[in-house]
Amino acid sequence: MSIYSIKQLELVSGIKAHTIRMWEKRYGLLSPQRTETNIRRYTDTDVQLILNISLLTRNGYRISKVAKRSLNEVSELVLEVTTKKSLSEKSDIEPLIQAMLSFNQTEFKALIQKNIEDLGLEKTFEDSIVPILHRIGILWQTGMISLVHEHFISNIIKNLIIFSSEMIKEPKNDSPMIAYFLPEGEYHEIGLLFYSYLGKKMGYQSLYIGQSTPSEDIVATLKKIKPAILFTSISTYISNIDYVDFLKNLQKNLPNTYVFVMGNKFVQDKKNLPKNITVISSYESFSSKLISLRNKKLV
Repeated sequence: MSIYSIKQLELVSGIKAHTIRMWEKRYGLLSPQRTETNIRRYTDTDVQLILNISLLTRNGYRISKVAKRSLNEVSELVLEVTTKKSLSEKSDIEPLIQAMLSFNQTEFKALIQKNIEDLGLEKTFEDSIVPILHRIGILWQTGMISLVHEHFISNIIKNLIIFSSEMIKEPKNDSPMIAYFLPEGEYHEIGLLFYSYLGKKMGYQSLYIGQSTPSEDIVATLKKIKPAILFTSISTYISNIDYVDFLKNLQKNLPNTYVFVMGNKFVQDKKNLPKNITVISSYESFSSKLISLRNKKLV
């Protein structure tokens, strides 16, 4: 059994620590263990309860009413809410987190696949996949989960995106091509896979090169293939890449290729980027740019 701090409960549930303390005092909601220095410590059962309460209070249930119910009754309410509602709301990711914590592959896949069937991959990516990946990153940073959890979830999501992409008819051979790759040291490819799927869906050929690829290899290869667009991303904050020099090198060696970039570094430092670099912040901006280029007959 794992032991958690109140700050970790705040991170996993989105409920502020002072609110959790107030609920404990007012409603006897949780009964944390205490260290010799009187620091609260919570169990796996507490985590499950606070996740369920987080979902219920956001869906109209008053904490005063929820607190009077047993653990089983709270769980039944959650099942009732999640049965009636789609997980399309960005904040309703508690069932996904619970499936991750228990390594319940069947449940996690079923939840994501249901969203894809109801809303399509694009909305599912924006409303469920991005939020759960963000939450996983925070939980990993605070030591609440291990890399095993991250790999477990990432592999399920990657396989679902790849499957969705394979279901799309191959574009015509004379369609413009988009080459997708991550620079050396970058391994988080879920976003890259998603945009490769989206480009293919919009009729562009996809050359998926993937993770951690040296710039010199990319340049040498793409000089021969000559794609219309190059799509890359830097998501790791601790990356050693000088991204300005990195982009200037791509532009110098591939002058007739449009360069699309994605990642927090690019979004935050737009003013410092070389000219004619397109920053992608959402699937809508990506789709809009592809349509614009095609309408102007630039690709």
